[in-house]
Amino acid sequence: MSPSQPDHDAEKPFDSPGTPADQGPREEQLIRQFVEHWGVMARSWGINATMGELFALLYITGADWTAEELRERLQVSRGNVSMNLRELMTWGIVHKVHRSGERREYYRAELDVWNLFRRIFQERKRRELDPTLLVLDQSVAISGDDPAHRAMRERVEALQQFFALINSMSQRILALEPDDLDDLRKLLEALGPPQ
Repeated sequence: MSPSQPDHDAEKPFDSPGTPADQGPREEQLIRQFVEHWGVMARSWGINATMGELFALLYITGADWTAEELRERLQVSRGNVSMNLRELMTWGIVHKVHRSGERREYYRAELDVWNLFRRIFQERKRRELDPTLLVLDQSVAISGDDPAHRAMRERVEALQQFFALINSMSQRILALEPDDLDDLRKLLEALGPPQ
């Protein structure tokens, strides 16, 4: 076992007393807090809590885990782990890792923050913003030019314009390269805090 890979067999689930042999109390507390928070955040975003916790555990440890190790650590069913790992891979924020000479499959989180943000942002845009824009476009088309629908059409058009602006900003943000982000950060810092 390499030094960068924790001994998962020694790890205990969050609800077990004590801490893993290779982790001190502070590290275990950090991992627990991070994972639990991502589970809560996932629910508030309308995502399965286990999906958030799986990603968080993979990310915060920076290590490769088998599905069984993840199941044991989070104390969830095999099916739950399997389903959520597939979804995380669909999002592109968890990758399957093969080690030569081993039959077991390992999973690793995307650790590059910009790639991570970009993939999550793209997936949220695809699932939420794009369908909303489509419905708004269809709603404007359905309302037509009938004067009886003028007020309704104006309300829908106001939303359509707002979401089109958000979509345009999203596309520009997603097109940024990592070096551009530093320039953007400097620009925002120069503008000062929002009033």
